[in-house]
Amino acid sequence: MLGKKMVSLKKLAKKVKASGGADPNTNHECLLKGYQEEFSTSTTPTGYFALYVGEEHQRNVVPTSYLSHPLFKMLLEKSYNEFGFEQRNGLVVPCSVSTFQEVVNAIE
Repeated sequence: MLGKKMVSLKKLAKKVKASGGADPNTNHECLLKGYQEEFSTSTTPTGYFALYVGEEHQRNVVPTSYLSHPLFKMLLEKSYNEFGFEQRNGLVVPCSVSTFQEVVNAIE
């Protein structure tokens, strides 16, 4: 949770820096709108996590219990081999959406 807030604070700081010398009221509205959009559209329920699948980076929310399943571990290993641990914009799984769906169906 703290990590998510730190990322949000960094994004907020970048927006403040980028807005430069514009009208302060406009800056405030722009920053507030960006913060609200980020948390209202991308909240993930407790016990789940989001990941992005395929070239189109389709957002999927799956239960954390999947993390212990051997098939899902294979997807995570593939992701690590391709991107490493330094993924800044969310966990990306390098497979097609249809392949990911097949894995999810097999796990369920």
